[in-house]
Amino acid sequence: MLTSNATTGSIAFFLDWVKEVSPLVQPTVIMTDRDQAQIAAIQIVYPQSKMLLCTWHVLRAMRSHFNTNEFQALWDKIKAWVKTEELAEFYQLWDEISSDPSVPQSVVQYLTIEWMPVVHMWSKVVRKNRSIFEEGDTNMLIEAYVIYFTPALIR
Repeated sequence: MLTSNATTGSIAFFLDWVKEVSPLVQPTVIMTDRDQAQIAAIQIVYPQSKMLLCTWHVLRAMRSHFNTNEFQALWDKIKAWVKTEELAEFYQLWDEISSDPSVPQSVVQYLTIEWMPVVHMWSKVVRKNRSIFEEGDTNMLIEAYVIYFTPALIR
């Protein structure tokens, strides 16, 4: 889909078209970068699909809220928190991040407000026991495929 207007309506229009021409395709998992228009459109057209967030985009968004060079220990802990598959470790790391007096309170508030309510969409804890088709952690693979492999298919 190419568009100059990435609104919920235009994305839903495209997804409706995909659904119409491919009615047997019913995605069980869809990964996105947390674009709210994409999420809303997907929920309208494919409400039964599980929505996951791309790990790379999650970390990119989190790191944009503090200076990772100045707070390297915090950055290492956040990366471990996002990537852990163990529930106990997830909550231990969150407790360490949220109670550490050296962590800026603005970062704790940001993580609490923006990421804890949607933990089911990004945490590796909920991504266990997935089929091979659900293994991906990033939507960048599709972008890379389109950029790097499509010209070879055209020849």
